[in-house]
Amino acid sequence: MDYQDNNTQDVVFPVGTGEEQYHKMVEEVEDYAILMLDSRGIIRNWNKGAQKIKGYTEAEIVGTHFRVFYTKEDRDAGLPEKLVAEAARTGKAVHEGWRVRKDGTTFWGSIVITALHDGEGRVMGFSKVTRDLTERKVAEDKLLRYARQLETQNKELQQFAYAAAHDLKEPLRKVRFYYSAIAEEGLGSLSAKQQVYLQRAAEAAGRMQGLIEDLLAFTRAAEPVKQLESIELNELITEASAFFQYSLEEAEGSIVASALPAIKGIAFQVRQVFLNLFGNSIKYRQPGRPLRIEVSGSMVHNPGLGEADEYLPSSFLKIVVKDNGMGFDPEHAERIFDMFERLHGREAFEGTGIGLSICRKIMENHKGFIRAVGCPGEGAVFEVFFPA
Repeated sequence: MDYQDNNTQDVVFPVGTGEEQYHKMVEEVEDYAILMLDSRGIIRNWNKGAQKIKGYTEAEIVGTHFRVFYTKEDRDAGLPEKLVAEAARTGKAVHEGWRVRKDGTTFWGSIVITALHDGEGRVMGFSKVTRDLTERKVAEDKLLRYARQLETQNKELQQFAYAAAHDLKEPLRKVRFYYSAIAEEGLGSLSAKQQVYLQRAAEAAGRMQGLIEDLLAFTRAAEPVKQLESIELNELITEASAFFQYSLEEAEGSIVASALPAIKGIAFQVRQVFLNLFGNSIKYRQPGRPLRIEVSGSMVHNPGLGEADEYLPSSFLKIVVKDNGMGFDPEHAERIFDMFERLHGREAFEGTGIGLSICRKIMENHKGFIRAVGCPGEGAVFEVFFPA
């Protein structure tokens, strides 16, 4: 056998009553391979766990360099020698990787090599503890494969949705064009019923076009953030306010924003968040009450998500968009972010039910989140959290 060396120098363990019990305990452990190496990496003792995990009997393996447990690639790279050198230098070396059993099969081993010192502080050998974590490794690799497959499938679905929505825009544009042409020439030649049918067709085409535009916006929002840029929030909110100038005048409304800092993000996506939130406030304004939308910001270190906090950044810029509109029942605070979810019928309010879903997707892209608080008849509050 390669690496055989029957020289038993370097590590000497006196055996008394306590020592004997300790060695007996180590010998009987079956879930961990526990062995001693001399200063050169030669194996000097062996327990039942080592035999169970690695397949060698004590007689077969004692006197062999522990390199025998490593793959050819790791041996060629000098990994065993690097690990004992690290343990000698720092006191301990920890590593995970594929290891080789006696029969040539492999297992995923988690190992800890600890340096043993004599009374004068010199390294006289090492203890080596190995645990077989193959089941965990296989499960992790399986999850990773599933995650990659899902990522690929999601990208394909996004590409399909984008292509399908884009291709539908042209025939819908023609439907609306033909309706406009007929309307301009006069509808007098059509019966009342035909006029109603034609009007309904035009309205359906208009709703479909709005749905397509929202689906295209959602697929763009689902794209991962690649290049972040500095965004002046006050300028962005001013632009968004100007976009709704006519609607705000009609609602006797105003958007009031406090001084906000710059953030890092994708400008067109962040702009879409505020356009959707402002549009939502305008759509669900309270009849007979001048609309007021207030935007404010503050730094927070505990956004109050319970156990999820530990997986999030430590601090956020919290942007609050508050209105005095119709509001909503607090029990719907999560539901309103679902795709195509509407709290009111299409007859009462226009829209596709995608706008807030787009907001949530954009915030996920920016490693942030959005949540809502509502009170019927008093208004709605949307809290948007960007990592600080």
